[in-house]
Amino acid sequence: MRLISSLILAATALTLTAPAALAADAERNDRLYDVSGSKIAKVTRVTDAGDLLVIYKGKVRRIEAATLSNNDGKLVTSLSKAEIRRLK
Repeated sequence: MRLISSLILAATALTLTAPAALAADAERNDRLYDVSGSKIAKVTRVTDAGDLLVIYKGKVRRIEAATLSNNDGKLVTSLSKAEIRRLK
């Protein structure tokens, strides 16, 4: 029973850290693109949680690590520009 509990706990931990590991590939000044491939902004900061802070439309926006991916070497968020505009 302990082995099964340990395996479940380990699998859960890996699942929870996977987005942060992906976002860790992002660095300051990397370009961020939206879901349609349009340029959003340069990355201002990568948080400890793996989220990105960017300045978009004159405001700091937090892009969650769970929305990020790397497509053909480009840092892409699954969010649209309209969704990013509504972020705080």
